[in-house]
Amino acid sequence: MKVIVAILDWGLGHATRSVPLIQALLERDLEVVLAGNGDSLEYLVAEFPLLKAIKLPAYAVEYPSSGNMTLKMLRQMPRLRKVIKREHQVLEEIVAHEGAELVISDNRYGCWSAKVPSILITHQTTILLPAYMKWLRKSVAWYNRKLIYHFTQCWVPDYPGAHSLAGKLARFPDGIPARFRYIGNLSRFSGTLPPIAVSQTTYDVAVVLSGPEPQRSILENIILTQLTRTTLRAFVVRGTRHPTKPLPDGVEGADFLNTEELEALVNKSACVVARSGYSTIMDLAKLGKKAIFIPTPGQTEQEYLARRLKLMKLAYSATQRQFNLKRAWRASKYYTGFNFMPGRFNMLQDNISGLLDWMNKRTLKKAIR
Repeated sequence: MKVIVAILDWGLGHATRSVPLIQALLERDLEVVLAGNGDSLEYLVAEFPLLKAIKLPAYAVEYPSSGNMTLKMLRQMPRLRKVIKREHQVLEEIVAHEGAELVISDNRYGCWSAKVPSILITHQTTILLPAYMKWLRKSVAWYNRKLIYHFTQCWVPDYPGAHSLAGKLARFPDGIPARFRYIGNLSRFSGTLPPIAVSQTTYDVAVVLSGPEPQRSILENIILTQLTRTTLRAFVVRGTRHPTKPLPDGVEGADFLNTEELEALVNKSACVVARSGYSTIMDLAKLGKKAIFIPTPGQTEQEYLARRLKLMKLAYSATQRQFNLKRAWRASKYYTGFNFMPGRFNMLQDNISGLLDWMNKRTLKKAIR
């Protein structure tokens, strides 16, 4: 069976969390074709060099250097709707040309097919808006649900109940309709490295930068300036293949690390400083690490996740404007880190099995007719 796996191009998070999904499909001897664009597609091609890769239309989202991300997104919606429509047309052409029997889309809302079963992976079944935009909530919820319901099923990378990482982001619009499934934590990390005691760690903090420009560079400048004024043992992953200037003297770091290198770094660090992107949260939860989060300014989802995890006493967080590394390091000692993970690690495998069984029965019924 040939499967199209389509990945959103907003940063690397959607690509990194797709690694365990692709591995699970390949373990079942399914033929996987990658579809996407930009850095996210490049990342997956580097992780799976033997897989065929096809380009999709770029969303080319513009991010604000200041102000609210939600408002910026709403202004871009007319153009994004055109991109979604175009990527759906391209996806249907790919399905026909490749003879694909299944489509799995990570947050690319146009990547569904009328010809074959299509799965949407998203942790945002509920879109959060700022308080001053509450008058738009019903309209946004309606449009989001309309996009989701083009798909055969919607898979949510989270756990139900008390172990939920996404909180109300992953709240189902109609209770738990038949097409929604929890698939557990999706992390690119193996979690097989032996844990290291804090007293034996190589670094106090691993700074993992990520996300769109210009905010990535703004945060990098803030942290590098503050690092030179501390005695913390630190390693900085700049999260870009195109650095603009060398690291300051005395600061260890790398422009980019592959999955194995990054997992090894995180494992031998006492704490991780990063954006509160959901894929990053899932990675740190997989390894049971302590974290200091700095949400991207104006990005409602990251701000909510950082605030929620702080209230749960799992991870310290601060706004980018108010961030102070020394203060954050001291405060982080009073947070537990991601010291819990449910024992159910087969939710992804179970959902893949259930989907394939359903598809086989569906094919058999058609053959009998």
